[in-house]
Amino acid sequence: MAILAAAFAVVFAFAPVGAGREAGPSIRWDEGRELGYRFLWPADPSRPGRGLKELEAVRTGGPSVVTTPLGPAETVTLSLRLRSGREVAETRVMRVLERDRVWVFETKIKEPIKSPTGKFERPHFALPALKVPQSYRHVLDFAVEEFVTPVQHAVPTTGPVLLFTDDLEVIVFSPLDHFMAAMQAPVGQEWHLGFGGEVEEVPAGTVTSTLVVAGPGINAAFMDWGKAIQDWHGHQPVAPYADVTLSRLGYWTDNGSYYYYRTEPGMNYHDTLLAVKEYADREDIPYGYFQIDSWWYPKAEIKEGSSRNRGGYLLWEPIPQMFPQGLAEFTRELGLPLVAHNRYCSNQSPYCDRYSCVPGDDPKKQAALPKDPAFWDEIMDNAEKFGVVVYEQDWLYTHLAVIPWMRSGLDHGEIWYDAMADAAENKGLTMQLCMASPEFFLQQLKHPNETHARVSHDYKGGLPKAFFWMPFHKASLFAEAVGLWPFKDNFQSSAGQRPTYNIIPEANPWEEALVACLSGGPVGPSDRIGGSDRSLIMKTCRKDGVLLKPDRPATPIDIMFLYNKNIFFGGKKPWVVTTESEHEIGKTTYLAAFNLWPLSMYEPYVTLAEAGVSGPHLVFEYQSRKSQVVSDQIRFGWMPPEKGFYYVLCPILGNGMAVIGEIGKFATLSQKRFPSIRMEQDALVFEVEGVPGERVALAVYAPAGLAGVEGAGAVGDPRPLSGGIMVFDLQVPDSGQTVIRVR
Repeated sequence: MAILAAAFAVVFAFAPVGAGREAGPSIRWDEGRELGYRFLWPADPSRPGRGLKELEAVRTGGPSVVTTPLGPAETVTLSLRLRSGREVAETRVMRVLERDRVWVFETKIKEPIKSPTGKFERPHFALPALKVPQSYRHVLDFAVEEFVTPVQHAVPTTGPVLLFTDDLEVIVFSPLDHFMAAMQAPVGQEWHLGFGGEVEEVPAGTVTSTLVVAGPGINAAFMDWGKAIQDWHGHQPVAPYADVTLSRLGYWTDNGSYYYYRTEPGMNYHDTLLAVKEYADREDIPYGYFQIDSWWYPKAEIKEGSSRNRGGYLLWEPIPQMFPQGLAEFTRELGLPLVAHNRYCSNQSPYCDRYSCVPGDDPKKQAALPKDPAFWDEIMDNAEKFGVVVYEQDWLYTHLAVIPWMRSGLDHGEIWYDAMADAAENKGLTMQLCMASPEFFLQQLKHPNETHARVSHDYKGGLPKAFFWMPFHKASLFAEAVGLWPFKDNFQSSAGQRPTYNIIPEANPWEEALVACLSGGPVGPSDRIGGSDRSLIMKTCRKDGVLLKPDRPATPIDIMFLYNKNIFFGGKKPWVVTTESEHEIGKTTYLAAFNLWPLSMYEPYVTLAEAGVSGPHLVFEYQSRKSQVVSDQIRFGWMPPEKGFYYVLCPILGNGMAVIGEIGKFATLSQKRFPSIRMEQDALVFEVEGVPGERVALAVYAPAGLAGVEGAGAVGDPRPLSGGIMVFDLQVPDSGQTVIRVR
């Protein structure tokens, strides 16, 4: 077999590695790093679950350069043959030339496989089987279950897999298409890449593709993978303020909220939610939309305690007793748009009399699945009539888990999902994905109107935060990589409220609000009337309810994946996440740290390098308002369990100053407050926007003092805060914009 030059980085080197064994082909990069692979076919194609055999890979073409959605790629073509010499598949191994360490495997099936393996997590074949290098002994994986549950051990998955070394060198691989049918399964020291084993037939001509990306750093490599897979499908990351949920403060009524399946005494939901709105208006809490959860439409009754005996929807229409004048009239009186929840369909639904449905196989759920695209037209027509602007599809994983049809065909899940997303787009609706498993995160790459995804389990205020924040932040990395914004779910803004099914009330509302704000996704208080802490809520938004957010979701710093793998026991470090705001003056980092495991955490500090920051920075401690210039590490001191330690890391500018920003908000330098911050000669120039009359307290570090503050809206003289920090007040003028110069 031919040997390609090492420069090609697609290498077919056959050298002895042990008695009776040979090294197979591999992809190589950097110095001494490589990922081996081989190709496995069912020993008996009529019974593909009974064992695999290795195919001979014979080079038949290349190296040549082909055009791909990622640019030109150097390509080698392999004929995959049985020992008899019969070709059963053909693979192209492509190295993308204009991107570092990016490869694509593209395999065309030449002979059909007409039987399933019988197990969803067991693929029919491994095209390819990737051999795990010994040094890549750590794993970040996403289980095929709700909320793309991140785990740090190898489990079968429909999503990306990250393998990494002790020094955080990373390999990421994932399906590149057929997302709703793909499967990546760990087998020994390999990963077998193919289709879910319940797919009944893989026809000849089917093409299966895999994307492989390598590089240093978990966050960086994951983002490189995400950019590659988005570019392959022509998908654009969702803009930070793409719809009302991402741009405005909202009121939520889902599980964990005060009014989840509960109204004010003697009131229906129409009256209760209007009373919530009246209370918010009195308190000047600027909600921009309301979310209505599964309580608003009729459901079948089932015998399943975990679901409170509530089954699938019967109709996606309001329960008359809850909205006697109808949902459209309620929306008109509310004066705000709606985010509306949906779950799975009951097999008792009248929709299954009007549209073709396939049955579920779970006797408790008693589900069915309307697969006629016309069904979705009716649902989205209703949404438009009701004043819904964001459609929330919940229970997504349940559709995969309890509807065998979703798992039995290569295109079944894709047909269902695409019909839903297309119908929503046709009505101008955006979407939230809720309880999604990994394949849904990937399938949305083919649509422009999914804006965010719930990546946290249902809010339970009094339960340990490690159960929520740790998986939330890890899954946020997945969401960001595929262009979505993460949603942490609703939260109570004051302690002591008792939601419908929660025994223990929230004790850490400040931390919940901080986590929500730094996610960059929706911010959704869910308080009872009279229970809102307005001052806390307003740390997340402007006076008009426009969210003040960072540039990207907060994600764990890389060392978290080494030291804090286990949700129950944690590790030696506190839980640390970062995000940032970037302007012309540089990147300002927001760092939050939480002691989620008081029995195991014993190193309450991180270095600036571990936080992804270099050079001297002013470290501003948000709660104490104290600060110091730091070049090495941040020490948190004594950390009470679950309490947030929040810092703004500000680069020291050439003139010795640093910009902290609006100290009354969590995201002190949000783009929606400061579209531009730049140096012009000896002056700091701030472009500021907001609501006319809104007051803004802006802090800068000026150890030599300030010569002056100039511009429309500047109010009074600068005043000292602490340690060289000066604060001055602005009042946004009638135009909603101003420019301030600070010398």
